[in-house]
Amino acid sequence: ADGSFLLAHLGAEQGGVYRLQRDGQVTPWLLDVQGQALPPTNFVLNDALGRTWVTVSTRLTPRSLGYRRTCNDGFIVCVSPDGTAKIAADGLGYTNEVAVHPSGQWLYVNETFARRLSRFAIAPDGGLGAKELVTEFGPGVYPDGLAFDEEACAWVVSIVSNRLIRVAPDGSQTLW
Repeated sequence: ADGSFLLAHLGAEQGGVYRLQRDGQVTPWLLDVQGQALPPTNFVLNDALGRTWVTVSTRLTPRSLGYRRTCNDGFIVCVSPDGTAKIAADGLGYTNEVAVHPSGQWLYVNETFARRLSRFAIAPDGGLGAKELVTEFGPGVYPDGLAFDEEACAWVVSIVSNRLIRVAPDGSQTLW
């Protein structure tokens, strides 16, 4: 609302979220959660209810140690409108982008090296329900970018395989 941006710091060893002001000033916005410094931070998203969702792909340093299907140490942070930050979901397979479903009831997440799109029911307090699998992707597809269209289909980008995939609400995939 004030014209600033939140930026995820995907550094080699350090992470966090920083605010970029309109005048070019950069200040720390979120550097730790529940008493622990944020590792390299992948993505940040504000939702319509004033919450901020932050993803951390892996706790491993360097991040490349998490580039495997069996590594499930990524997590999602929810920052409430009052500024309280908590880990809302943990144990994810290289957490990448998140997007709130158009209904506002679900938080979708790309688990890049696990090669899946998952979702969580969003509680009114910003808590997340149990993880549900939406779809799994085949060999060579590593989901990264994520957005929804007006028909509530998820659009997933795999930059590694140069693919754009439309995922229908039932999990079926169409390659574009």
